[in-house]
Amino acid sequence: RINFINAKHGGDKQAFRIAVDSGGCHGYQYVMGLTKDINHEDDMVFEEGGATVVVDKVSLELCQGSQLEFIEELIGSSFQVTGNPKAESSCGCKISFNVN
Repeated sequence: RINFINAKHGGDKQAFRIAVDSGGCHGYQYVMGLTKDINHEDDMVFEEGGATVVVDKVSLELCQGSQLEFIEELIGSSFQVTGNPKAESSCGCKISFNVN
């Protein structure tokens, strides 16, 4: 799906960044989007099937062991971080979570 989005936007190939910020209704929230900025000292880079996913090391501490999935539902489609072993609970929007 990341490759499809890159093709749709044309131009240079971009990486898909996953970050964890403080906020949301449970204390932390996932922030995702395309980026050209990769800091090889602070970012972990994952590649599969021609797609690149980037996670900064601080965010990786809060979501290591998770999976990135593209979920299609009647109300819309989105990328979601699933199966986070560090998340104690999350809200219904599946963007916000707290840690144990």
